[in-house]
Amino acid sequence: MFHLRLPGRLESLGEFLNFVSDRAAESGFSSSRTKEIQLAVEEAVVNIVRHAYAHSPGAVELRWMKGADPGQVAIEIEDTGVPFDVRSASAPNLQAGLDNRKVGGLGVFFIRQMADKVGYRREADKNILTLTLGAWKPSSGPGPSEAPRADDSLGFPLGSMARETHKKGDVLFKAGDRADKMYYIARGSLKLPEIGKVVKEGEVIGEMGILSPFHVRTASAVCEEDLEAYTIDKEDVIRLFSRDSALAFQLVNLCIKRFIENLRAETEAKERIQSELRIAREIQISMLPRVFPPFPDRTEFDIFAVMEPAKEVGGDFYDFFLVDDKRLCVVIGDVSGKGVPAALFMAICKTLLKTEALRGLSPGDILDRVNRTLIPDNETMMFVTVFLLILNVETGEIRYSNGGHPPPLISAGPGRFEILDGPTGTVLGAVEGCPYTTTTRILTPGDIVFLFTDGMSEAMNADQELFSDARLISRLCEETGKCTADLIRHMRAAVQAFADGTPPSDDMTMVALAFKGAARSVSAGP
Repeated sequence: MFHLRLPGRLESLGEFLNFVSDRAAESGFSSSRTKEIQLAVEEAVVNIVRHAYAHSPGAVELRWMKGADPGQVAIEIEDTGVPFDVRSASAPNLQAGLDNRKVGGLGVFFIRQMADKVGYRREADKNILTLTLGAWKPSSGPGPSEAPRADDSLGFPLGSMARETHKKGDVLFKAGDRADKMYYIARGSLKLPEIGKVVKEGEVIGEMGILSPFHVRTASAVCEEDLEAYTIDKEDVIRLFSRDSALAFQLVNLCIKRFIENLRAETEAKERIQSELRIAREIQISMLPRVFPPFPDRTEFDIFAVMEPAKEVGGDFYDFFLVDDKRLCVVIGDVSGKGVPAALFMAICKTLLKTEALRGLSPGDILDRVNRTLIPDNETMMFVTVFLLILNVETGEIRYSNGGHPPPLISAGPGRFEILDGPTGTVLGAVEGCPYTTTTRILTPGDIVFLFTDGMSEAMNADQELFSDARLISRLCEETGKCTADLIRHMRAAVQAFADGTPPSDDMTMVALAFKGAARSVSAGP
């Protein structure tokens, strides 16, 4: 028995794979079977590192032993992480498209495909995974029981195949082309750019297009260096299969292996994208004020806000900050489009609005300056709706300007809300020279201004009904007397209850500002 014990980290993976390669060579495994064994071990170790040791570190021990039958080996992989029996994991749906395919489960699938037998036991607080492997993976389907031939050409009659030569950079075929022949690479290498795979000397390419029912290329092939290849067309492949069932069986197995490799590359790419989008979402959310109450020592007002993107990242935003000791600026906006481009444009707009507001300008002038800044370099023709107000915390005066945004709602007595009057200007970033008006209104202590984006009023249920402005106002009127935090939480719950599980089609953002009155000085007494 041979064994290797290393820390359960991804950095240890190379040593484990080298260990497997050395033991497999000593045991007489072919290079192709060795790669399959390495793949099974790699997936098992990665699964342990990412899941069994996700929260606390540990070690992984790999033991290489003789199997029960001649030519077999048993590999035991031991860890002390959380219990997990790979045999209990459900198989992934390989027929589903990438967009609909559930991420995860492929590692276990690879292990099952590459090993003859998979065993598991929990012993002394340890997970022990046992992989039984022979010189080749037996198949339960039709085909010969003998081992595949080990020659690189898979038994192709190279002498009767057509020889081709290509120069570095030549495109052998493109994804979507008609698949009319298969290639055996005698010298040089090819790259499949869509999946980042390299096909080297001694390997076959084009078999998936030949055997697929649509007979089209699933990826492009570009020569990485000068290439010498032997080709066989579809009709000759079929005739060869009729004479040599063992070769047909090998080629089908090769197709399955190639499909698994491509599937793995696609899924890993999707996982990377999702990870990057999660990071982008965290960055975007971190740009918005999230600490409430934001100004604990200010008693003149109360404010609360929330932004929920429809996708991983969105284009809605809000902001609030003190222009000086007497003035609070509150902004809400909605960028055209969704996803990463909208999030980037949102970051630019939010920064420009704050920069101009801190100059002490009026709301109309702030929107005008930002609009003139956005237009010259806006080659993507994105735009943003913005509502900006500045509250004088001593007098209760609000000065506001609207750049194409749904107007906020303002309390108008107990149990009543109405639209905050004022001109609705043009969206920012679209048209140069549009005027933006500043409107003034006086708040009395207890008044609440409720700002929102259209993702709230346009939220849909399964019957394609909109939550609507009327429902929004009606529901808001029921929240009389609530603090701003409770007001927003209840409104969000109302929209979610209305949608009843229907996925949102737009970002949803709310800001509630309550004016409590000027701060009173406390007399020390006589």
